[in-house]
Amino acid sequence: MTFDIYQQVFDRDGMPLEKKARSYQDQLIQLFEQSPEGQALQNEGIEAGWPDMMLEFGMSYLSVTPPQMSPDQLREILFDIFPRKVSASADEAEEIIRELQAFWQFMRREFQLENAAACLKVLDDKAARQLKKEMSDPANFGIAKSFMMMGVERGFDMSSEEGINTWMAAYNTEISAGAGPRIPLPGERSASARQFHNRLKPRKAGSSRKKPRKRKS
Repeated sequence: MTFDIYQQVFDRDGMPLEKKARSYQDQLIQLFEQSPEGQALQNEGIEAGWPDMMLEFGMSYLSVTPPQMSPDQLREILFDIFPRKVSASADEAEEIIRELQAFWQFMRREFQLENAAACLKVLDDKAARQLKKEMSDPANFGIAKSFMMMGVERGFDMSSEEGINTWMAAYNTEISAGAGPRIPLPGERSASARQFHNRLKPRKAGSSRKKPRKRKS
């Protein structure tokens, strides 16, 4: 069965149709993993997970799939949504760009998408440096990501539910005692962070990621 890259996965309001969107995302990622571009990543020892997350953010927040994604929307995902929502080290920036380069090369070769070349121009060495900078800046973090990254810095295992609960208990104890740094509330964010928060659409509850190494906050 041929995969339809242009299939409709949104309702009239631009919200993802949960089952259709999940099936679209899973099938496309499976095709990518089996492609020469995906196999090249595996030969480099890279277990690709970032294209999957890019697809989910594109559908959940911007109501676009790859054929509709503009370079500006790709930049928004990379430099606004990733730093805000993904609890990952800034040192992963180069790998993120490498994986997305491979994905968009696949989009250009396999589906001849007209926007693929323009999106690939976004994914250069300059993008890796900018992404690393944005992912290093706590001012870009959302509340949940701030909490997660603070736990990592304190030595808690934030990859497990037990570790998260342990850190939450420790954090609440410290705050009750008036000790330790307090994570800013939404009204205490910078003007730019508030503007970004206001333009994001809430994501429907549902799908979890298959690869746990990148935690969304």
